[in-house]
Amino acid sequence: MTDVSDASSAQAAPVSAGQRRSRRLNSVRSRSGIMVGLSLLILLFAMSFCVGLIRPYSATEVAGVPFSGPTAAHWLGTDDVGRDYFVRLCVAGRVSLTLALASALLAMVVGSTIGLVAGFLGGWFDTILMGAIDLLLSFPAMLLALGVVAVLSPNKPTLVAILALVTVPHFARVVRGRCLELKEHEFVQSARVSGVSGMTIAFKHLLPNVAPLITIQVANTAAIVILLESSLSYLGLGVQPPTPSWGRMIYESQHYMTQSPWLVLGAGGALVLSSIGWGLIGEGFAVSRKSIV
Repeated sequence: MTDVSDASSAQAAPVSAGQRRSRRLNSVRSRSGIMVGLSLLILLFAMSFCVGLIRPYSATEVAGVPFSGPTAAHWLGTDDVGRDYFVRLCVAGRVSLTLALASALLAMVVGSTIGLVAGFLGGWFDTILMGAIDLLLSFPAMLLALGVVAVLSPNKPTLVAILALVTVPHFARVVRGRCLELKEHEFVQSARVSGVSGMTIAFKHLLPNVAPLITIQVANTAAIVILLESSLSYLGLGVQPPTPSWGRMIYESQHYMTQSPWLVLGAGGALVLSSIGWGLIGEGFAVSRKSIV
């Protein structure tokens, strides 16, 4: 169900020529940002999951002489052991991108549910749930992740849970804030008067109106999480060798920057491009939402 009051107010408000021009520009800007971001991520995901089809080496195989430069046989050269760097970069991308997306989706489910319940029910539900969220927010995300992963085994499921934990508060606060606005609107009050259950109102009437904000937050969270995961891997608390990850590859390559600078630039460049891709998608959806409102 749509927000009736928002729709009626939007129809009643006159739109000037300048506002229409601004909305058109924002629409073009949002579509362009989303398309560029999606293109970057599709390229990175395709390289990560299809590298076995285009290159004959594995991520752990010694395929050549150590520190050989980029050639036709080794597109990005080899590392200090002689492993094909392009293959390792793609396999590491498979790990980093999957962890980031899985963590963002898990944080979305948990955080959005908390925000929806707290915002709609209010009262002591809101007090308890948001008190727990504020407690999580009182710790810096990186410090909290370091503390938890240092105690637990840094395997993939653990990393997904930890990275989701530190980003759940962002979803909870965004969804709660929007629900507090929406639950006083006429379409929610009408549903209550009609005898619709609170659960139905929350998930069938409020959630669709909050969905655009959740979409924006997923993209922004994925950009944050991929940097957090790479930071943990750089410190040796991420995915453990022999499985490669971008953060670990940066750490291993920094010792050879003067000898083989492409090693650091490859992993660092992939990390930057993935963050830019997620960021552009999030910004594009945010601009699109503003132009509609």
